[in-house]
Amino acid sequence: MKVCLDTCHVFDADYDIMQNLNGVLSEFDGIIGHYRLKAIRLNNSKNPFTSHNDRHEKIGQGTLGLEAFGYIINHQALRELPFYLETPNELPGSAGEIRIPKGLYKAP
Repeated sequence: MKVCLDTCHVFDADYDIMQNLNGVLSEFDGIIGHYRLKAIRLNNSKNPFTSHNDRHEKIGQGTLGLEAFGYIINHQALRELPFYLETPNELPGSAGEIRIPKGLYKAP
């Protein structure tokens, strides 16, 4: 089994990826195994933390701040994984939205 971690799902489900990403990843490793994590789906959330309501928002417009996305993208355990966007955007807006995480990436 391989897993794609969705940032909106995790955040809305009461896992504090903004303040405790290391703890969330440690718990993930203990339950599922880090070796199973093969991709990250970057989604912002329309909802407050722990809402338990999966409502995606555009990167930079939801409750997960850009700082959180920068930390996720550049995290040592995640940075080599592929990242995918699944946000509510039309094709013209998607191009601009793709530039946001690219701008947050810091080369090692």
